[in-house]
This record gives sequence, structure tokens and C-alpha cells, in this order.
Amino acid sequence: MSSLTLITLPIGNIKDITLRALETLKTGVHFYAEDTRVFKNLLGALEIDFSGKLIDSFHEHSEGKIKIITEKIKNGTTIYLVSDAGSPMISDPAFPLLKKMREEGIEIKTIPGVTSVVTALELSGLPPQPFHFWGFISRSKNERKDFFLELSNISGTHIFFESPHRIFETVDSFFGAMPDGELIITRELTKIYESVYRVTKNNLQVVKELVVDKGEFVALFHVENLKHSPMNNSEVVELVKDYLQGIGGTKKLAKIFAKILGVDTKTIYDQLSRSGKV
Repeated sequence: MSSLTLITLPIGNIKDITLRALETLKTGVHFYAEDTRVFKNLLGALEIDFSGKLIDSFHEHSEGKIKIITEKIKNGTTIYLVSDAGSPMISDPAFPLLKKMREEGIEIKTIPGVTSVVTALELSGLPPQPFHFWGFISRSKNERKDFFLELSNISGTHIFFESPHRIFETVDSFFGAMPDGELIITRELTKIYESVYRVTKNNLQVVKELVVDKGEFVALFHVENLKHSPMNNSEVVELVKDYLQGIGGTKKLAKIFAKILGVDTKTIYDQLSRSGKV
């Protein structure tokens, strides 16, 4: 039986291609790519002849191809998987396929490379341990605010992706939940217009005027060790306001008590649920 090999591609600067990845792109035959046109353009830029290669698409709507890929590997074909940029596993479609590979006992290999998550973490200057990666967050304004309120209870550096169309809305949601926080916004990593912005509520409007809402965004913020941090009264006030307005019900009340008591939200929620709806 052959294997499935994931190849991490440059996230912006083509010179970041690794020697192993370059060699595999040259010698490999059967490729599945998130977007075949983008992949062929990369091969062309790397001066790799792809006329003899078999290149098919595999993206978030391609789960029907998982069975086909599985059978090909079982029949002795080595398959290579790439996304448009970076790792196929980071907010890209690889996981359902990898899950099937594990279930079938098929070997998984990887050719690593540059990732926007680590690149943004390095540029941010925030503490690296622990860090939490959340991928793309909710498009809903209320869910985004709840998301940031929830993370204000979790120590460490938090990293997430955002689209250029929602970046300013997300910034507002962040400061609505953590008015005393600092948000690091990175844009166009490894590219010509790579930018890093350090945003607080005091310079929020100035930064909004500087940020170009185009390209790829990775945002980060840090929550201090909660055991040594005072309770943020403004966050509790915001939670109470929402609860009094009928937003959130038992879940919101659990967050209020968790903030005050410094305990896990789920523990409080379970206790409230067992004692009856509030």
C-alpha cells in the first residue's frame, strides 16, 4: 500500500519553498490541489513541467472524492495533497481525508514548510507558550463577541484568521469584549506589503485608517495567567448588560459567575442546568 503525502507550500513568497517540497513537486505524479489553476501557476513559476502530471481538485466540497483517493492509494498509487498556500491542514480541507486515512490504516506523510500561524506568532512578540489556534471565527456579531468573552478566561496567546471583508467588524467585537486588551493584526505575511499593527482602544481609529482591508489577515492577542490577574470589571458589566437584555440565557449567566469566581464556564453551566433553567 502507498501513502498520502501532504506538502506545505509558500504562504506568499515563492522563495520560501523548501528543497524537499521542490524535489517532490518535480518528481511526484498524482496531485490533489485546493485549486488546480493556482497550483499549476505555482508549478509554472517554479519552472516545473506539469504536462505529465495528474492534477485533480480537492477542496471543502470534495468529500465525495475521499473514497476514490482511498482506493487509489490501496491500489499502490502515492497521492500528494496541497492547498493554495501553507499547509493543507490549517483551515484547509485535508482533515476529513486524513481521518479516513487513519481509519483505513493508510500511512500519512508530510513535507513541512512555512505556516502563517507561526510566522504571525514570531512577528507579534507575544508569549509563545501556550498558544491556541482557532482558524476562521464566526461571522455572527453576537457569536464573535461571545467567542472573545470566552477566551478572556483562557490564559495564553490566541491566534485566528479573518477575511478582509470582516476585519474591522471583528476588531470592534474584540474591543467590545476586551476593552483593555491589545490586538495584533498581521497582513500579507512574507509578501511585499507585509504589515504588523498593534491595536488598543486608544489608537483604534488611527489604525483603522492605516489598515488596508485587502489580503490575508492573522490576528493575535494574549491573556495573562488568570491566577494572577485581577477580574476585569468592564467585561463583567458587559456580560450582565447582555443578560439583563435577555441575550444568552443560562449560558450568559454561567459566564458571569465564571468571571467573578475565576472558574471554568462549563462547570458553572452544568451546575445551573442541573438545578433548572435560569
